[in-house]
Amino acid sequence: MGTAAIELDRVMANEGVLAHVEEFSLTVHGGEAVALVGANRSGKGLALKLCAGLAAPASGSVRVLGVDPAAASDEEILHLRRRVGFVFAKPALISSLSVYDNVAVPLRYHTELPESAIRERVMACLAECGVDVFHDHLPAGLTMGGARLVALARALVPDTELLCVDEALFGLDAGELVRFRGLLEKYRRDKGLTIVVSVNAPTSLFALMDRLVLMRDGRLVAVCPPAEASRVDDPMVQDFFGNN
Repeated sequence: MGTAAIELDRVMANEGVLAHVEEFSLTVHGGEAVALVGANRSGKGLALKLCAGLAAPASGSVRVLGVDPAAASDEEILHLRRRVGFVFAKPALISSLSVYDNVAVPLRYHTELPESAIRERVMACLAECGVDVFHDHLPAGLTMGGARLVALARALVPDTELLCVDEALFGLDAGELVRFRGLLEKYRRDKGLTIVVSVNAPTSLFALMDRLVLMRDGRLVAVCPPAEASRVDDPMVQDFFGNN
């Protein structure tokens, strides 16, 4: 395996009253694909934000791509933001900007590429995600699945090293899920992308994953290959996989 892309060591964190993680430890290696799996309020969404350096722990340590976000300088944080792509469950697109301009934001903000190079890269990424026909539309005119694919394009466009996708199944129809899965396969194969997703239901995406991280009530239940997950001796896990 490659060097560690994510290191969480005995992390405790809270996000309001609805989400928490307790004594949570996880290492994700470079080029690995991992799914955080659990029901709503299991803590997987907060764990994903910790993996991306978007949430601060109350205790324990976090390193993302070799950077401790809590101790990093503003310049180091900006550089880390370019290397980490995050897709929220509800796409955080800028309503006043076109699809094209939304996807161009990280390139305009984090690079000095000329506009011609930005256009070439943005349109290519939109085409890969199957949403290039909407490049001049505003986000309000998109379906939820379309908006999530645009958000995915924005997360991938700046040569991302780590991709985190919250509630990976949310809002995607069958065709969009097939495209989404194909994109994860392609970027992992061709660019060595490290992938961490959160899901709340069994999915065909498990076939892409090296490991599933099973969570309940903010705690780690088990970490295992997908083929072994349904055999974990835990009532939540058995219920999740429909074994009861």
